Amino acid sequence: MYLALFLLVHVGAVLYGRMVLQLDTNFYYAAAGLHVPPNQFFFAPYYFLAFFALFTHLGCAAYWRLQPISAHAKVATLALPMLAGGAVSLLLVLSLAGHLRPFEVPAKYKATYARQDG
Repeated sequence: MYLALFLLVHVGAVLYGRMVLQLDTNFYYAAAGLHVPPNQFFFAPYYFLAFFALFTHLGCAAYWRLQPISAHAKVATLALPMLAGGAVSLLLVLSLAGHLRPFEVPAKYKATYARQDG
C-alpha cells in the first residue's frame, strides 16, 4: 500500500514541479525538502519507507516464487532484500540530506517550501 501511495504522490509532485513550477526535477528537487526545516520530518521517512517498501516488495515476489525450497531459505529470500532495502534507504536519505557529501540546494528549489504567511 505504501509503495502505491508513494508512486502516486511522487509522480504528482514531479509533474507539478515540471509543469507548474518550471523546475528541472533532478536531485536538487528531491533533496530540497530535506533542507528546509521542518520538512525533513516528512521527507526522511517518505523516501526511506519508499525504497524499503520497494525492496520488501521484491523480496515478497522472490519468496512466493520459490515456494518449494526449505523454510530457512524462504526466510532468507525475504530477509536479505529487506536488509538491503534498509541499507539503501538509509544511504539515500543521508545522501539527499547532504550527510554523505555536503552540497548546497539552489534557492529556487528551496523556495518551493517557503512559508506563505498571509
